[in-house]
Amino acid sequence: MIPTDHPPVVVPRRVALFAHFDRDGQIDDHVLYYLRSLREVAERILFVSDGALMEGQGERLAGLAELVHAGRHGAYDFGSWKLGFQALGADLALYDEVIVANDSCYGGVFPFAPVFDTMAGQDCDFWGLTDGLVDGDIRYLTSNFLVFRPAVTNHPEFTRFWNEVTRQPDKAAVCRAYEFGLSQRLLALGFRPGRYLPRPFVAKELYSDVYFDACLETYRMPLVKVAVFSQNQQRVARLRDRLERMARYYPVNLIEAHVARLCGTPHPVIHDLPWRQERTRLAPLPGTYRRSKYSRSLRWWLCYIRILGVPVFATARRVRAVA
Repeated sequence: MIPTDHPPVVVPRRVALFAHFDRDGQIDDHVLYYLRSLREVAERILFVSDGALMEGQGERLAGLAELVHAGRHGAYDFGSWKLGFQALGADLALYDEVIVANDSCYGGVFPFAPVFDTMAGQDCDFWGLTDGLVDGDIRYLTSNFLVFRPAVTNHPEFTRFWNEVTRQPDKAAVCRAYEFGLSQRLLALGFRPGRYLPRPFVAKELYSDVYFDACLETYRMPLVKVAVFSQNQQRVARLRDRLERMARYYPVNLIEAHVARLCGTPHPVIHDLPWRQERTRLAPLPGTYRRSKYSRSLRWWLCYIRILGVPVFATARRVRAVA
């Protein structure tokens, strides 16, 4: 046997806590694809759904993830992650990195492994794919994908934070209390944050042309927000063209099928003009955008309607909801 001076490669042990919500109690194919991509970097995935699942849906996770909870708790993603940490229990100490992720994104558009390889070289205690600015100076890591290392997970304040997570009145309150709050608490304790993308983004940029032009292919970002294709509130130009471009890296039929189901249509409704669904409008983040009292009257929405079962598209001013 020839001796070697190279030490053995140590593969970090990782566990992922995945938060899921679906109004119809389904686990879509795009979620399963995300989980398969995540399993390439995580040896274990704990799946927590904030809602009851339809019969047979839990079985779709076989070989991919452990279903640890399926039922309405109303505490959004942070409530799901709290339940995931509770299910993980003492096993938390076994892992070099703990990932928290959710189904607000399609992934992996690109593989996760190169991202983790890049971040392995960053001297940080916790990291995310992106961070943002609120009022120009408050830094936070976006919570759709976060990774915590032992310096953080072994700290009692980290455990205390999750124990304090409770139901919040709306998504904006969750952002204030937990998305911003977690980053700020860890920063106050002296933990070092890391970020995969080279610069911070205002939250709405992650839903805009900026994401496609400066992030997705340039840095091979593994995730893209569901709301870009289901709502397009930031009026991404050539959205259909961008989707077709993504087909080189990702099975975009999964996006089309998901958007079609959200619309209640047999075909995907992905256009350059924005449309919205009832109860799915993204709440503006504090300090990043203030709605003018005139903006709603100036906005044109694409409204999908049915007449005798035949799809018809029409534009309407100040549409309040999509049937």
